[in-house]
Amino acid sequence: MKRIGALLFMVVSFPLMASETLNVIKPTVLVELKEGSEQYLGICNVLKKKCEREAKIWKVGGEENIFYFTNRSLEFIKIQKVDGAYIQDGLWEFGNYKHSYEGADPDEELNDNGVYIYPALYPLSKTKQAVALVSNWGVGYSGGGLEYEYADFMMLNNDGSYEAAFKNIPFSSMQMIRACFSEEDYAKNLHCHDGWWNILNLKFIDDGKEYYSYKFIQKSYGWPSFTDKSAIKVEISENIAYPFQQ
Repeated sequence: MKRIGALLFMVVSFPLMASETLNVIKPTVLVELKEGSEQYLGICNVLKKKCEREAKIWKVGGEENIFYFTNRSLEFIKIQKVDGAYIQDGLWEFGNYKHSYEGADPDEELNDNGVYIYPALYPLSKTKQAVALVSNWGVGYSGGGLEYEYADFMMLNNDGSYEAAFKNIPFSSMQMIRACFSEEDYAKNLHCHDGWWNILNLKFIDDGKEYYSYKFIQKSYGWPSFTDKSAIKVEISENIAYPFQQ
């Protein structure tokens, strides 16, 4: 179940932002390079042993010469291709950062699945960007499961330092509870789960200040068991916040 909600976030949120205006401010989508590809191997030749630790290398969508490296140690490295050579152009190490989300309700008995860097760059201004450090908590049970994700949006400074622009933002969640328990139940029903999920959408607002304001749009869905998709209920809540106010 891990990261299912985050994948839904990527699919749903970016089209929403792009549909509102032709001049919309957009995040930068990072596309994973295939392991073993020429670009992947060329970058790993520069980063050496770092590529041995379950690393992923990402290409900036629409760009040919800008790449980013991530691994389980929460290193975020920018690489540029200049005159045919790959050059490291920035390093941010989040391994010692204490995430603001400290755990779910103890009664829910969720497992701490760790923190990962979501593959996108979020604009904070015309010159500043942030990445989302996402804390994943979840538990699986017979026929279903529960998952929560919370994000800290970290501004990247050119000197390798970083600062939390927003903390403890609900990023995604999902819960499924089995409603069918016999072969007869499954034979009669196509949708045998009660399901709830929440997805974060973002809009960036430029009102002439030092940083953009963020509109956090939470879309919550509920799908009762024994019903078709037309029964899905959607609720939307919105909140506008300015960076570094928490």
